[in-house]
Amino acid sequence: MFVTKKHFWLSGVWMILERTVNVSNESVYPTSGFEGDIVTYKATVLDSAGEPLPSSFMVDLVMDSIVLVNDKYLTPDVYNPSNGLLTLQFNVPNVPNASYTVKLVWLEQTI
Repeated sequence: MFVTKKHFWLSGVWMILERTVNVSNESVYPTSGFEGDIVTYKATVLDSAGEPLPSSFMVDLVMDSIVLVNDKYLTPDVYNPSNGLLTLQFNVPNVPNASYTVKLVWLEQTI
């Protein structure tokens, strides 16, 4: 389970609030392509309280073991904090014809 940690000061004590990251409504368009084609990945990405993630949060987009998008911050050009919509584009890599799984991944981060 991956979590975000948010530190805050409460009554003279540092508190750590841990929340998971929830990814839903994932889509890839088009669903197939040739090497070099541009594909768009979309997903709703919020924390377990339904809150948007900060622009300092970093994600990768992978297709099986191939990194398609590396160390991408959730900046306004790819992430809409008002609805949690993340939009990333990638080029289809040179891989054999087969079915592949595209997924969003991240490391534990303190926000």
